[in-house]
Amino acid sequence: SETVRRTFDTLANTYRFFAMYANLEAWTPSEDAVPVGDRSLMDRWLLSRQAHLVAEVRGSLDAYDLTRAARQIADFVVDDLSNWYIRRGRDRFWGSADAADTRAAFRTLWESLVTVSRLMAPITPFLADWLHRALGRDSVHLADYPEPTAPRDEALERGMDGVRTLASLGRAAREQVQIRVRQPLGTLYAVTPSRLELSDPLLDVLKDELNVKTVEFLDDAELLVTLEAKPNFRALGQRFGSETQEAAAAIRALSGDALSRFREGEEIVIEVDGESHDLQPDEVEIQQVAKGDLVVESGDRFTVALDPSIDDALRLEGLARELVNRIQRLRRDGGLEVSDRIRLWVTGDDDVLSAAGRHADYITGETLAVELTREPAPEDEAVHAREVELDGVAGRIALTRAARA
Repeated sequence: SETVRRTFDTLANTYRFFAMYANLEAWTPSEDAVPVGDRSLMDRWLLSRQAHLVAEVRGSLDAYDLTRAARQIADFVVDDLSNWYIRRGRDRFWGSADAADTRAAFRTLWESLVTVSRLMAPITPFLADWLHRALGRDSVHLADYPEPTAPRDEALERGMDGVRTLASLGRAAREQVQIRVRQPLGTLYAVTPSRLELSDPLLDVLKDELNVKTVEFLDDAELLVTLEAKPNFRALGQRFGSETQEAAAAIRALSGDALSRFREGEEIVIEVDGESHDLQPDEVEIQQVAKGDLVVESGDRFTVALDPSIDDALRLEGLARELVNRIQRLRRDGGLEVSDRIRLWVTGDDDVLSAAGRHADYITGETLAVELTREPAPEDEAVHAREVELDGVAGRIALTRAARA
């Protein structure tokens, strides 16, 4: 049941997403393929990951390790294909991107689904055959098993791994202060292992994923945090007995530099009752305390610090994103098709009107609105309307299907 929910349902939903938008855009696999080198960063990354997957699965099957092969395919479908590639690029399939980029997105997703169906064929023969035929191919069991023919871009894969790690830590930092991703923030500070360098396109992915304006890289996490020592009294008591409090005081007095060196494996000596003792790892917990108002998260040798302050410009942009969210819900509840264009009316408090005016292009682009009016909808219009509350600000939205051109 877990495999069905996590992997098979995700794969089926991925195919349905592809089929729905490919039909809306009248895209077919017979269209000329955009050369890989001319496709977007996300396309090139996915195809590189796919080439890696093919090599991994073939190696697992050659070693008669079917369980490992199945897990490798499942992880790719869930983590790489669905939760990253499609989630990051949904708007590329809506016809709102330029035509060449839309074709490249469809081609990349189609190629990936075909490859996944062929990789799965020996393990899930009926599901793989259904998917392969649904994608316009013959029976999957008449196809050659995939070869890792596409060249890998290992530098791009490493960079994207770094982006995904930083994004995960950044989302955790947002959760600390309970600021939703729809609310833009100013700056993310990052410390990466081995001075990981990210290209501008990768930085754009990171900034968009975390909804921050800038990312600044620092050389040392201690520029973001101070280190504090928390004594482990249980371990200290077993060793120092009646002198435990003195040992704990010596530990608390350790400098941040000493704690940093100790965390890296260097020996540290504390003085207790006039004698020197090597500090043991289980006798102290080293905690990171953020400097100023920054919110810090660390993991896998990465550290991020998020500036949670929100000025008026950021707040209005956040309201515009909340408006988009409510409009999309109203579209769905009103029974509109995903391709339907709409006319849109927005009214409410001054902040709602300001957000709708300042970010009108963003709102209309995201909601397929051909017109946005900051006035009440005409009474004779057949509209869907709703009162909304946006972070404590009241508004009203109304929409109707626009006449087809």
